[in-house]
Amino acid sequence: MKSTQQPGRKTTHRTVVLIAAIALLTLALLVSSGCSSGATPGAPAVDNSKALEGHAWKATEVSGVTSLATLRGVEITALFAGGKMSGSGGVNRYSATYETQAGDKIKISQPAATLMAGPPQAMAGEQAYFAALAKAANFAVAADSLKLLDDQGKTLVAYSAVQPTTLVGTQWEATMFNNGRGGLESIAASSTITAKFGADGSLAGNASINQYSTTYKTSGDSMSIGAQIVSTKMAGPDDLMKQEAAYLAALPKTATYVIDGDELWLRDSTGAAMAVYAAK
Repeated sequence: MKSTQQPGRKTTHRTVVLIAAIALLTLALLVSSGCSSGATPGAPAVDNSKALEGHAWKATEVSGVTSLATLRGVEITALFAGGKMSGSGGVNRYSATYETQAGDKIKISQPAATLMAGPPQAMAGEQAYFAALAKAANFAVAADSLKLLDDQGKTLVAYSAVQPTTLVGTQWEATMFNNGRGGLESIAASSTITAKFGADGSLAGNASINQYSTTYKTSGDSMSIGAQIVSTKMAGPDDLMKQEAAYLAALPKTATYVIDGDELWLRDSTGAAMAVYAAK
């Protein structure tokens, strides 16, 4: 007597085995390709900290500051090197320490800064920048851009890379000057102050109303400017004549200089800024 085969039993068994095999193969492919996590399991996170170094960074966006473009003559900059960060907050020079971890993590200490006063809007922008640095938790860096982000991924500061400018041969236009009362003051909108440092040790430019010339010497980051400044004798509005007198009086007090990207700072022996310029 022939046995009766139950319809569909072998077909069902083979289907189950086939589905299980497909599922296992799919899982293996996902694991091997890293599709489930975006990276190969067990692979170390990439360390991009060295990409922070070797650039002069200029801030283009700061959280809490409506527009840096409205801050005439203010440049916020940053340099990263071996765990130390430095630059200009717009009015004062600052320094801080930073630590990075794999996965583009970063922690920046509260910046220490000089104590110069400046235009209210520039001072407010500087304080917003310092506050943003202390909140940084992550960074995103490319060849010509850098972002510092908080722990939620919000941009705190955005920078663009700038090429360092040479002292000699550059046409420098002053953005702020020491007013002789312990503070930096913005150049009057109706005037221009310039400086050009020659390879022969000459320094010349426009002081607001009059043209001036003198000499200078550098050694490392030290600079001295001659006390004997020759200028033309044109008269002008009282406010511009006072600006010119304060600027010319500040120049011979210069003891050091620093170039941050396309910005030049002249300082006296105590670290007080005498003049700030932007390359043109």
